Formats: sequence, structure tokens, C-alpha cells
Amino acid sequence: MELRQLRYFAAVARERHFGQAARALRIAQPAVSRQIQQLEAELGVRLFDRRPRGAVLTAEGLALLDRAERLLGEAEAMRRDARGQADRPRGAVTIGLSPGVSEIIGATFATRAARQFPEIRMRLAIGFMHDLEKQLEEGAIDAAMLNGPGASVRLAAEPLLAEPLCLICAAADRRFQGAAVPLRALAGVPLVLAGRPDSWVRRALRDALGQEALGIEVAGEADTVAVAKRLVLAGLGPMVDVASMVRAEILEGRLRAVPLGALAITRLLVMPRGREPSPAAVAAAGLLRDCAREMLASGLWLGARAPAASAGP
Repeated sequence: MELRQLRYFAAVARERHFGQAARALRIAQPAVSRQIQQLEAELGVRLFDRRPRGAVLTAEGLALLDRAERLLGEAEAMRRDARGQADRPRGAVTIGLSPGVSEIIGATFATRAARQFPEIRMRLAIGFMHDLEKQLEEGAIDAAMLNGPGASVRLAAEPLLAEPLCLICAAADRRFQGAAVPLRALAGVPLVLAGRPDSWVRRALRDALGQEALGIEVAGEADTVAVAKRLVLAGLGPMVDVASMVRAEILEGRLRAVPLGALAITRLLVMPRGREPSPAAVAAAGLLRDCAREMLASGLWLGARAPAASAGP
């Protein structure tokens, strides 16, 4: 097995097409096809389903992709070190955060980045999750914190922390008591819906209520949590989100957050596959990871816990 074969394999996985991968690699398509066939023969598995309009990773191919990307990244890092290019990180880096997450971690991250990496010109891109994912795939941003589970095959995702979805209501609202609220308790309750209709939280809520044969009664809608929580405080109704989005209001005693069933989201550190990140991008992503983990450990990220994949015994 050669690094060249893994590089060709990763390119086809990224482009989902042998011809497009060959153009991206600037080599002839037969050379790409031949190397992939040799790799499949050596491994004894089929890595792609060949289709008229492209190539789709098999389960075996998907399993190989993560390891191949790690090996290619390590090989590139070795080359940089050997050439003496592992200098102090410098240059422009763009990190994507949602409006709510930027309120939690944005200032801490940006302040530490300025102190630790003065030669990095850091920009925070604030946007909704699907927009950030598209910008990652297009190369407009270097890394982002997105919600999960799940991300595009074009993106590499690392779980950072998990947060239970909660019913968030006025502190004086005594309809919802106990350590958790069952989904059936939402029957007939008009809700304030926060976020766009395609947001992960709203989709998770719709799916969970659908499994319980329950619908959603809408009291009001707002694209941002900042507006939605004002509607809750105004008495329009409760909303569903994570406790960290209303940390200040909870500490002030104006809102309560009660976990809703077993629903949860995972915060993911996401970077593009197939593009070697700059040393500055790697440093910035590592710092974002450190900030999130430190806020989790200290309790500053209200309600957060270690993600299931990395939780301790």
C-alpha cells in the first residue's frame, strides 16, 4: 500500500467521481482507476460502488477513509517538519460559530487566540449551521463548531461535548416539574420555536414527537434564540433548546431548563476533508477544542457533559 494510492482514494471519496478526482489531482483518469483497483485488490474489499454518474463509498470504503485521512495528514506533517516549515503559526484563519455558540465561547476563544497566536489574523464567521457546513465544504472557512450527530462525508467531525435538549420555561411556570419532562407532557402545549425550520434542534424535536404520535402546537417562531427567549419571558410559551443558550436568565432566576426525555445534541469540531489545513488553522482548531473542553470541565458550559463516544467509565 502506497501513500499515492491513499491520496487517490481520498480524492475520489471527496469528489465522488473518478474523472473529477483525476482533474483535481491533475493526472489521467486511467491512472486513478488503476491505483484504486490495485488498492482494492490488496485489501480484498470493494471501496466504491461505481455508478453512471459517479462513485459512492461502500461501508468498507467509509471505514478506510478516516484512517487514510489521518495517515495522509501525518505524512504531510512529517514533510513540513523535515523541511523546517513547522514555524510559529501565522496567517488568516476563519472559524465558524452559530450565533448562540458564539455567545458562549466566542469571546473566550478570540481573546486566547490573540494572546497565544499573535501572528494569526483570526476571524469569527457567525452563521446558521447549514450555512457554515456549506462554507466549510467550499473552503470559505477553516473550521467550525457544528451540531450533530452526523456531518457530510466531505467533513471530518470530532465530538467535543453533549448537551441535553430542555424544555425552557418561565421560572414561575409550574406545569413542568421534576428532574426531566417526558415528551408526552408537550401534548397541547403551544411552543415558541427557536431557529430555522431545518435546524438540528427543530428537526430532532419534530422526529421525537412524531415517534410519540404527537404534533407541535406553535405559539410563535424566531430564527434566533435571543429573540425566542424574549418571547418565553413575555409569557408566549416555553421553548425547546439547550440550557447553555439561556444561562444568564437561569442564573438570574427568570427561566428554568428541564431536560426533555432523552433528547440531546453533540457539539462537533468540524474541518474539511481532503485539504491540508495550514499550521495556523490547525492551531486555531486546537485552541477551540481546548476552550470547549475547559468550559465543560469547569461547568461554565451549562448543562454540558462529555460526549458518549469519549465519556469515561
